[in-house]
Amino acid sequence: MHDTFVLAVDIGGTKFETAVVGGDGSIVPGTRLRRATGRARDRGKTVAALRASIAESLAAAPSPVFAAGIGSAGPVDLLAGTVSPHNLPLLGGLPVREIVADAAGVPAVLRLDGTCIAVAESWLGATRGSEVSMSMVVSTGVGGGIVVDGRPLAGASGNAGHIGQIHVHVGEPTAAVEDSTLEAVASGPATVRWARARGWE
Repeated sequence: MHDTFVLAVDIGGTKFETAVVGGDGSIVPGTRLRRATGRARDRGKTVAALRASIAESLAAAPSPVFAAGIGSAGPVDLLAGTVSPHNLPLLGGLPVREIVADAAGVPAVLRLDGTCIAVAESWLGATRGSEVSMSMVVSTGVGGGIVVDGRPLAGASGNAGHIGQIHVHVGEPTAAVEDSTLEAVASGPATVRWARARGWE
């Protein structure tokens, strides 16, 4: 039946992905597409590429989807349906829920990417069976999500668990406040910079 398929959209710091997912959580073969955001240097081109990727994923699906789910780097605004990722400033305030719903022709739901990974791990992954769990995203940025009693804890704005902007002390002087966030010191790019500064190749 068509209502067993949904469109999944993941918006990250260096790329976004689209795919069609079945009711068992599996990705439908041939529907997963990845496009570089190029750090979103051109907002219009990024949105156009997202729309094109959605169209391609849907065209490869065995039947129509009944809804779309969007996971995005934060912060997000669930009421407005917008995203403002710190590592993609040009996309600040982007009405991604409206864009995806229009491109796919189905209702769309927006959540923080950390919330999405937390729900996925609770449903099918490492935290299955746990009453309370927290999962992390460590990639271009750093994020997190919380599940309590099998339900995501999103908070009023949708950003509960978004730990990337927490300020941490790493034992070294910092030139600016933004340089002391967990994302600034522990993301993938930050880890590479730290290693290279110490002679690692």
